[in-house]
Amino acid sequence: MLPQYRKILYATDLSATARQALRHVAAFEERFDAAVTVLHVLPDPLELFSEQAGMDLEQAFGEDGAHWINQGEYARAGKAMRQRLEALAAEDFSSERSARHFAEAEVKIVCGDPAEQILQEAQKGGYELVVMGTHGHGRLLGMVLGSVAQQTIRSSRIPVLVVPLPDE
Repeated sequence: MLPQYRKILYATDLSATARQALRHVAAFEERFDAAVTVLHVLPDPLELFSEQAGMDLEQAFGEDGAHWINQGEYARAGKAMRQRLEALAAEDFSSERSARHFAEAEVKIVCGDPAEQILQEAQKGGYELVVMGTHGHGRLLGMVLGSVAQQTIRSSRIPVLVVPLPDE
């Protein structure tokens, strides 16, 4: 029996490769009438702000203050993500059904290591497929730095579709 992909996790940073991957997600969504969840992983905003300020903001503002800084970042990222998804869907999809589906998709914004967060969400969410883009930095750079796609593929218990940026 052929696999049925009813629940798909689309991990995205909204880069050019992620946009390519979105087209593949749309094909699966239409073919299997799948539910799609969009996942975007942010670096810890408090950590970034602390680095830029040259001080530990969690210590300066306390735990409650740190919480509100993070919440503001999540809210802004969620709103921007939803707007970007709507724009991409309207531009890229001839099927009004797909465009509408992506405009209404569940969007999750989390903080942390991208590969870890993708794997955690894939496992706890009961997804049958993960779709993501790859920047294709090449073999040597991938070996030295490791890539989110490579880490996800190596550790995933479900299929991972990695979509490379096409040659121009």
